[in-house]
Amino acid sequence: MRRIYGYVRIRFSGQDADNQIITMREMHVPEKDIFIDRSDRQDQYHNSRMEYQKLLQRLKANDLLYIKSLDDLGTDYREIGQQWRTLTREKRADVVVLDMPQLDTRRGKTQFDTLVADIVQSMLEYAPDAEWSARKQKQKEGIARAKRRGVQFGRPELPLPENFGQVYQIWCKKEINGEKAAELCHMSKANFYKKARERKAMEIDSNRQECGQIIHKT
Repeated sequence: MRRIYGYVRIRFSGQDADNQIITMREMHVPEKDIFIDRSDRQDQYHNSRMEYQKLLQRLKANDLLYIKSLDDLGTDYREIGQQWRTLTREKRADVVVLDMPQLDTRRGKTQFDTLVADIVQSMLEYAPDAEWSARKQKQKEGIARAKRRGVQFGRPELPLPENFGQVYQIWCKKEINGEKAAELCHMSKANFYKKARERKAMEIDSNRQECGQIIHKT
């Protein structure tokens, strides 16, 4: 026989549980089957879910659980997704989210599984990746804006050796190879090539500007 449960989470000190308990009673949840966890902002919610753990021990397949909102199940999308999976797939119970009536796993059932439960699970699994991608994109855009303002990131680069320009010219004429050039400059081979490419790019850019000025004058 299906049993009906209710779970109430009080997030911070002073929050009134009475309205939530009244709502659970209206859903015909027996008083003894309403589980209430209380926590405040100084309390790590993960360590204060004793009643929720008791609920999980009692919950059986096809039982019905009422919760007020999805965030009663956890503090972030990943945790909410884990608990939703536990309730709907491992326990195979039905869940009704009272502040989102469309999230009722009794609706849209197929002969194989619960359609609503799977849709919500997919949404919760997608949300952390989407949120992470959004944060990375914002971070990337922020760094780009900072760089345009001249903000430098990372360790400052060491100044080029005094003989770099001379060695660079000799290397360009192919009188020495990159390994020898790096040795003369007391640089790693990779760093020498990097700085050489930068110098070459600067020279090309400078030549283009000079050509443009000449054309403009004529």
